[in-house]
Amino acid sequence: MNPRTLIAAIAVTALLLPIPALGAQGRIVDTTIAAPSLANNLYELPAQQPVAVYLPPSYDSSSNRYPVVYFLTGFGDPLYYFTAWSVYQGFSLRRSMDTLIAQGKIKEMIVVIPNGRNFMMGSFYANSPVTGNWEDFITKDLVSAIDTRFRTIPEPESRGIGGHSMGGYGAIHMGMCHPDVFGGVYALSPGLAAPGGIEKAMGFANPKILDKRLAEMEQFAALPELRARTAFISHINYLLDAGDYDAVFSYAYGAVFSPDPHGRVPFIDFPFTRTGQEIAKKPEAMRNYERGFGDLAEKITQYRGNMLKLKCFGIDIGTQEENAWILEGCGYFATLLDSASVPHQLVRFEGSHNSHIRVGIEEHLLPAFSRTLEFDR
Repeated sequence: MNPRTLIAAIAVTALLLPIPALGAQGRIVDTTIAAPSLANNLYELPAQQPVAVYLPPSYDSSSNRYPVVYFLTGFGDPLYYFTAWSVYQGFSLRRSMDTLIAQGKIKEMIVVIPNGRNFMMGSFYANSPVTGNWEDFITKDLVSAIDTRFRTIPEPESRGIGGHSMGGYGAIHMGMCHPDVFGGVYALSPGLAAPGGIEKAMGFANPKILDKRLAEMEQFAALPELRARTAFISHINYLLDAGDYDAVFSYAYGAVFSPDPHGRVPFIDFPFTRTGQEIAKKPEAMRNYERGFGDLAEKITQYRGNMLKLKCFGIDIGTQEENAWILEGCGYFATLLDSASVPHQLVRFEGSHNSHIRVGIEEHLLPAFSRTLEFDR
């Protein structure tokens, strides 16, 4: 969310918050876990990460074990948007969980929200030698820490993973690649791209944007590495202050999906190059970009067996999605799943990218996991 609209959003949603349900309450544990998978990244990002954990009402008065739902936040969103601050339609993790449990709409579960941000606002929950191995952080460091510290049911059939936007992409990717860790997936407005969608998302079809990105990268490449790192981080802060989130997204995406750890700052194999006045596409680098949110047909072919092991697979997408490439990508992905006979649920709602996050979590994501995860082990 644009920080400039945050205060206004909180003021409006505060007026809409429901009265909490009476009865037993769960609690939020704010903690920090070791993240060795993130060590040795090129920007020296911390190998300790904050995590919020919701424990259901009966946790402290019983010896029960519980399924766990992991929720991955979107690009730019700190985890406290979903816990301490009611940013999205008044959603508050503890209040929503307590109310849904009290109303009998979901069973008692543990819910975990990890950090997914770095200084470029997004990790994409994927492994990168530039920004760290975030996929390993989620599937290894985080799951292990939660299973060690809390009374979980430590089996994939009792773990679900969901998320919004960038986090929706991360949830789908984790489910595809790690059915031995997660038994179900639910994604809200996930970052998925049909063929050609990535070039639209990055603005590469706009000559002015493309020329600007190339000029910036040429400036960083001309500096000594230490100065270049400092200059690049400062430039990211400048772009954020200026509200140019598309540019920050482009850099963050490239650092994850087209990394060049042995090159020059910002350590991205950019899919275009300039020779004199001519700009040419670099096919292999563009393939790297496409493999991130795209290459969906190839991924389904590769991971179909894994996907058939999942107990649920859901996607919500808004018909007024501002990012046309996401709307197109989700529809394309659902068509591919149909063709591959992979069971899934596609929910289309009348709304935009951020307009139905609370509804998606409370009415679709959490109930889907409550119905399908195993509670009795």
